[in-house]
Amino acid sequence: MKKSVQFNKASFFKVLLLSALLIASGTLHAVETQKSPEFWPTQGWRTSTPEKQGVDSEKLADMLERIKKQNVNIRSVAVIRNGHLLCDARFHPFTQDSWHIIHSCTKSITSALIGIAVDKGLIDGVNTPVLEFFPEKKAANLDENKKGMTLEHLLTMSSGLKARDSYLYNWEGLRKMRASSDWIQYMLDLPMAHAPGTKFEYINGVSFLLSAVLQQTTGENAFAFAKKNLFGPLGIREVDWPSNPQGITIGWGEMRMKPLDMAKIGYLYLNKGVWEGKQVISSAWVEASTREQIKPKTLAEGYGYQWWIDEAGYYMALGYSGQYIVVLPKQNMVVVFTSALNAFNFFVPELLLKNYILPAAESSVPLPDNPEGEKRLQSVLYAISHPETSPVPALPEIAQKVSGKTYVFDNNPMDLKSISLDFGSKKDEVILSLSYRGRNFQVPVGLDNVYRLTKALGYLRAYKGSWEDDNVFFIDYQIVDHSVRGKIRLTFEEDKVTFLHREEVNGSSNKLTARLRD
Repeated sequence: MKKSVQFNKASFFKVLLLSALLIASGTLHAVETQKSPEFWPTQGWRTSTPEKQGVDSEKLADMLERIKKQNVNIRSVAVIRNGHLLCDARFHPFTQDSWHIIHSCTKSITSALIGIAVDKGLIDGVNTPVLEFFPEKKAANLDENKKGMTLEHLLTMSSGLKARDSYLYNWEGLRKMRASSDWIQYMLDLPMAHAPGTKFEYINGVSFLLSAVLQQTTGENAFAFAKKNLFGPLGIREVDWPSNPQGITIGWGEMRMKPLDMAKIGYLYLNKGVWEGKQVISSAWVEASTREQIKPKTLAEGYGYQWWIDEAGYYMALGYSGQYIVVLPKQNMVVVFTSALNAFNFFVPELLLKNYILPAAESSVPLPDNPEGEKRLQSVLYAISHPETSPVPALPEIAQKVSGKTYVFDNNPMDLKSISLDFGSKKDEVILSLSYRGRNFQVPVGLDNVYRLTKALGYLRAYKGSWEDDNVFFIDYQIVDHSVRGKIRLTFEEDKVTFLHREEVNGSSNKLTARLRD
């Protein structure tokens, strides 16, 4: 395997510079003039060997092996070129049937729905003042700047509102909006920090207002509108998108869908809004959405209508903890990542794109067949989704002493009530029981270094564990369809257990004590 850079911030910017030089020198070749597809993946993607689409299968295998070796928390990678699925990688415990939360990639879909509503004449245009959509609301802090705030200002994150609800402020304003009784009123009442259109300021509540605009103008919430006008035509059936207490769809995030359906969104944009010969979104809207409308000075060089624009010629829907839909018109490609990455590693998917996928797709014509490379790629794809089991060590003496016993917590921020472990007849599993936020659930925990999967409390959960010491049991867990993963360390001493928990994505931690129930 060729040596590649490590995944850190310094190397990320080096790769950015290198890629810019490669593009300038013509090393990254554009695919020949794009033609309208003869096949549409409404019912599923057709597949191809990478080489037939001008992609080096060895480089794709190198990428997947690097992810596995460095234990980067990528859940899935999908690579599509010329309408063919070349690589559909699923890292255990993420499965072929799993969907995933896409976080702020949702914003790009909300933008698409606004475009459809404009195309249908339900919205007059992007220059409509925001306050005109909510005539029944009387906005506080009203001034000329607020009166001049338009739909386009919301789309480009240049509303001028003083919201403080991005990661820069630890989502302070977002929490306040969610705690309010009327989210629309809360947003409209915010003071203005800048004149609209003069400064990029990432605000989740602004994307919520876009959803509220859809509901006001279409007579149905954004999710219902999407099912009819976007998801339905594209054949996207398995999708979840919750609403707020007032029944307005969460416009900025919380959507769950399958990776290959995420790719359909990218493919629709790659084909200028056309799907199966029909104009689902106007090409003018796609062009405006994916053209730099403002410089964000964060995450990417440009920002359109809820899409991030890279100067290398591609654009992206981006979501918290490493959710990516990347559209590469020059290469006629769509690339999708789902992940559970912490803030430091957020750029890893783009680094993988630049360091592996783009070099793999340098050719605009088919490459010679490479049976050995294809065989290696298939072998790696199987290995990352089917981990080998490890021998289960003999249980320490304390395992039987604590087995089946319940330990009760005092009041705590996690709202954990009780915990127990049951080392029963299965030598390779233990049953973990938790009472959590007023609900009880049981999950198997693999002792052979392989996650056990269980649907509990609305999510697919995966657990594995091992004894670190004679009295210390360690649990590694993931919420497979959400960007959550963490570690639990249970230290047993006489009639109590110390519960040490760390959530690996957001970095939060808790140390609690539970005592043996009498």
